[in-house]
Amino acid sequence: MPDNRPTVPSVRVLAVDESGPPAPLATDDKFSVTTVESVECALDLLADDAGTIDCVVSEYELPDSDGIELLESVRDDQPNLPFVFLTGAGNERVASEAIGKGATDYLPKSVDGEELRNRVQRAVATTTVESDSGLSGDRMRELTTAFPDLAFILDETGRYLEVLSGPGTDSLQTVGQQELVGRNLQDVFPEERAEQFLEHIELTLETGSVETLEYDAETTAGIRWYEGRTAPLGEPIDGRDVVVWVARDVTDRRADERRLAEHRDELATLSRVNDLINNILQSLVGSTSREEIEATVCERLANSGFYQFAWVGTPWTDTDGIRLNCVAGAERDPVESLVEATTGREEGNSISYVVEENDPVVVSNVEDEPRINERERELMVELGIASAILVPVTYGNTNFGVLGVAGTRAGAFSDRERTAFEALGEIVGFAINAVKNRQLLHTDTSVELEFLDTTSDKPLRRLSEEFDCRFELQGTVPIADDLLIEYVSVEGASPEKLVQRASSDSSVEESRVVTDDGDSGLVELVLSSSDVHRLIDLGTAVKTAVTDHGEVRLVAEAPPDADVREIVDAYRSAYPDTELVGKREVTDTERTSREYHRPLSEKLTDKQLTALRAAYFAGYYEYPRDSTAQEVAESLGVSSPTVHQHLQAAERKMLSSYLDQ
Repeated sequence: MPDNRPTVPSVRVLAVDESGPPAPLATDDKFSVTTVESVECALDLLADDAGTIDCVVSEYELPDSDGIELLESVRDDQPNLPFVFLTGAGNERVASEAIGKGATDYLPKSVDGEELRNRVQRAVATTTVESDSGLSGDRMRELTTAFPDLAFILDETGRYLEVLSGPGTDSLQTVGQQELVGRNLQDVFPEERAEQFLEHIELTLETGSVETLEYDAETTAGIRWYEGRTAPLGEPIDGRDVVVWVARDVTDRRADERRLAEHRDELATLSRVNDLINNILQSLVGSTSREEIEATVCERLANSGFYQFAWVGTPWTDTDGIRLNCVAGAERDPVESLVEATTGREEGNSISYVVEENDPVVVSNVEDEPRINERERELMVELGIASAILVPVTYGNTNFGVLGVAGTRAGAFSDRERTAFEALGEIVGFAINAVKNRQLLHTDTSVELEFLDTTSDKPLRRLSEEFDCRFELQGTVPIADDLLIEYVSVEGASPEKLVQRASSDSSVEESRVVTDDGDSGLVELVLSSSDVHRLIDLGTAVKTAVTDHGEVRLVAEAPPDADVREIVDAYRSAYPDTELVGKREVTDTERTSREYHRPLSEKLTDKQLTALRAAYFAGYYEYPRDSTAQEVAESLGVSSPTVHQHLQAAERKMLSSYLDQ
């Protein structure tokens, strides 16, 4: 029996790609593909053979330009010609620009062949309605039944005369195909929506051109979004004017566009936040006190327009919790009430977690955050907080407190924003530490703190008790990974035996004998947990550290305006067996020496000063040398030539400071 069904003509495609035509199209009889390699060739062909191309399929990167330039030229001459990007070199920015310039569709070259064919057919089918407003009903059925879009023929009263649906669109229909024919829009949609559609049909018939409407509809597949394009059919049916309505499902496209928009908004916000934080960091340069640093940070954040208010508190202690140092952008009392409600929880709270784990806590949405209790939620809502972040203020192993920032919108603190705030917390900690050290260096008076420990599990205390000997700290050198080289003199025991014993201790990262005189000498130690390092991190200068037959006694100097209680609490939180046995204000008797060291230390780089200290304490300048340059270099984790370079530069600056007086 002969097949009298009408033959669907091939879709005429112009492929613009120097790597050749897309295989899924070139090998399918439903497509007739002409291929060119450049923008110039494509424009020449379109100019010479206008009307013979149904769709342009173009790569983004082309030998003489790019696909965006080709798209703009095509749109100038043929605004309704379907244009599909099929690219292996695109990205979100290119996709967004292409759609904004009028591309019909945008696909990666990795797309499934069937999907590519369907998308090209869909582009041609929809645009056919736009360009051929006098298309016959038979011709429309012939095309739309081949393409995966929904199409309807409706008369001026909103009555369905025909439903034309391609394969795979059953789940996108509001009502079954056979049920629609003969019914009116008012029978299918709510009154308000049906009236909106009727007005759109009237507009199409009045203008005699293609009109577009975007709308959502309840389907068997759920709520879907459609782009409806209508055009007069040109042939009255039963004495009434008729339109063709092609409904393209744009749900996925809208989701993609929304994600792109959200991504762009997030990047723009992040850029502005980074600029804000950079400005804050610049403003910290030259700060002379911790109070000034904290006030600057809080005020800049609160006045930025991004956040509601900000506060900084002292380090967490088990006995006193946290005390507010500074609040900007809100009244102090309600913020204190919120902090009290948080730290007063019997179970673990966010602030203690930030300090103990040195990790930020983000509350993305106050309304449904499971980590806060109802009292906290109530206080946060009263303050107008929609989201919040708590950031540790740290330098090295020292926690100087917590920075809290309140946001006015839910989801204000993305992962990238959180990273930026982590960096801010570290820089603020560095600035506070620098101010403390500067105060200690330039002041004539200081507070001397003496600590005593006779029972802890510190490695040197255990070793001095085991070997019945005495250790005394001779000097320290900071190295990478927040570690400290400690040069310790030994009296009453063999340095070699001590190092052998220390190497089996898990707290000892590295150990080396510098000098060995039998029952005395000098050893080099790197400890994973060091009481000396802890005190230095807390902004003090360790004057003496003696471990004698199981008794550890440390004397450290703090600036006169330092919060001694904060220092002691922070130190004892790491070493609870240690007691504060002395606190006294002392006058600096080495002012002349310090005045000499200040300009010199300012001339040396950190690496030069580190190399110089390591060489000095390791006995490199003794005769004969206690340590070679190679041994000093190995202790610092650098090469021997690098150590020589740093030492020579440092020595030259020291001699210049002395001889050029």
